[in-house]
Amino acid sequence: MTTEIDKPKNLLFIHSSVDDAGLTPNEFRLICHFARRGVCYSSLEKMAYVTELSVRTIQKTLKFLVEGGLVIKKPKPGHPDIYHLPDFETFAKRLDSGKLKERKEMKKKEYEEKEKKRKLNKEASTGLMDTPQSVKTEEEVDTSPF
Repeated sequence: MTTEIDKPKNLLFIHSSVDDAGLTPNEFRLICHFARRGVCYSSLEKMAYVTELSVRTIQKTLKFLVEGGLVIKKPKPGHPDIYHLPDFETFAKRLDSGKLKERKEMKKKEYEEKEKKRKLNKEASTGLMDTPQSVKTEEEVDTSPF
């Protein structure tokens, strides 16, 4: 019997909408960086140091996230800009829209095409291609992780 003391503690909780959004590792890393802090006053150099990304990568990633509304940027002349995440409902809606949604749909399509080619190659290499039993309809084959 497992007691409360024996249960492993979960260090992080990542909502499925964030995990399944199709974020790049750099985008995900910066979002986690801002989520942990609530409001980020760090310079680009400090963010790069903490996240172990280059300053240029931080700049490009921030541009994409800010344009997509996933990160809110408040300019502060003479000081580093201030960054924070929008409220959860707004954030979740923006995860499923715009360039991020287009990129995710494109990746899904590419994945499905690769899987289709892989299956055809596998069938051809095993000699099953000529037998009617090896031909499956799209409804019978569901290998997509999406």
